[in-house]
Amino acid sequence: MEEQKPKKDVPPCCVGCVRWEKFGKSCHYYWEGKKHCTMWAGSWDEVPVQ
Repeated sequence: MEEQKPKKDVPPCCVGCVRWEKFGKSCHYYWEGKKHCTMWAGSWDEVPVQ
């Protein structure tokens, strides 16, 4: 099993989010110091198609 390295400077509320994995700090829902994200998704299956 491949161990994932923690990404640098990941906000606690973004850990494990596929949006953060793909977009990082350019994520549309990211901002400095946020505590919660209503758009967090653990897999792309959870991301609504718009």
